[in-house]
Amino acid sequence: MKTGIETTTKFFPLAFLFYICSPTIEVNGIKYTKKWGTDFFSLAPSTYTVKIYFKYLFMSECGANSVTVDVKEGLTSKVSWYMPPMIFAKGTMTIS
Repeated sequence: MKTGIETTTKFFPLAFLFYICSPTIEVNGIKYTKKWGTDFFSLAPSTYTVKIYFKYLFMSECGANSVTVDVKEGLTSKVSWYMPPMIFAKGTMTIS
């Protein structure tokens, strides 16, 4: 099994304007612009802060939320982020 963090980004399907946006995933402050869906970050065992958001209209960090994730040797920590249809809401994050 791979060591690192797998992120999954989703949004409420009827909020179709979010399709034109790209989520930003920050791992310990390093920014990665990705497409909606699942991505894997190969990382050494340690503790990481994962922050996810996207730019939307006048908001630079729409839906911003973050979690602290412990990565163990030989394991993949999974982080899911879901954006509700209200642009002023935080995205919901879960770790598994």
